[in-house]
Amino acid sequence: MKKNSKKKNNNDEWKGCDNCAICKAMKNGDANSLEGLKDAFRKAEEGGAHVGGSFLQNFQMAMKTADKDDLYYDAMDLLDQGPKGAKEAEKLLQQAFSMDKNYVQTHIGFVYIYGMLNDKQKAREHIEKAYEKTLKKFSKWPKRMEWGDVDNRAYMRAIQYRADLFADDTEKEKAIELYRLLLKLNPNDNQGVRYVLAGLYVGISGKEINEMMDKGNQKQNWDNLENLVKDQNTKYKFWHKSKLKKET
Repeated sequence: MKKNSKKKNNNDEWKGCDNCAICKAMKNGDANSLEGLKDAFRKAEEGGAHVGGSFLQNFQMAMKTADKDDLYYDAMDLLDQGPKGAKEAEKLLQQAFSMDKNYVQTHIGFVYIYGMLNDKQKAREHIEKAYEKTLKKFSKWPKRMEWGDVDNRAYMRAIQYRADLFADDTEKEKAIELYRLLLKLNPNDNQGVRYVLAGLYVGISGKEINEMMDKGNQKQNWDNLENLVKDQNTKYKFWHKSKLKKET
């Protein structure tokens, strides 16, 4: 499916614990300034809520994460301006990369940028790096990797894009393995992997699946795709609807 990115929803209600000074500051809006955030970390350390590093180490780690995330989302916003925006976005991600060369989300950002700039080789390199670092993150795959947790999305995209490369390289079985893994980790399939996998089984490329999706969006009718999934799932049993979460 198409490689779209979505910015974190800043309107989501902050849900933290009640005993941590940092969580309290986030809830009360007292951590919106640099000094406020520093004060929250200082109070958390004094209260014994956070261990494993000094106040300064914990604060610097938090700021490092915030900064590279902000650079990523700012870069993604620039992609709306087309290739010109992509060049500016590349500069922002280079800054993020200098902060942490192992951050999967930054590599995913480069994939979007080089895809827009039609630099297939660089896009491929970052897909491979993102997947490699995802494997290092998970010595064993969890039972679930929910899309609703935004911190999971870079890893899930890394797996999907690596599968896409396998499919493009006609390494069908390797692609199938990863697509099926994603459907096992997240049966709700927010990425649309079931359509790509069904297409792969009958020899339809991911590009063709995207075109079918676009036509479905135009007509508000996705019967062709849904029937494709139904037919192939009956044969290969790759998607288990019984595991889907009930929407609330």
